[in-house]
Amino acid sequence: MQPEESRDCEENVPRPTYAPIATAMGISMIAWGTMALTLNINALWCMSIAGVGLFAWALKHWIDEIVSQRDANR
Repeated sequence: MQPEESRDCEENVPRPTYAPIATAMGISMIAWGTMALTLNINALWCMSIAGVGLFAWALKHWIDEIVSQRDANR
């Protein structure tokens, strides 16, 4: 591999972010809250609502990060 090619590869690597982990956690919270509702545990409906909020927030930040890096590489 030529040095120029290695620089191109380094530029295309995205920065580390917690958005994928937060997205997975939001999905898990939604599933946990939904499962609790099917077992008639009504106190955990707020878990699904918090999961939806976390999922939406993380997905927005993940997409914003991808778009900003794509624009910076142009």
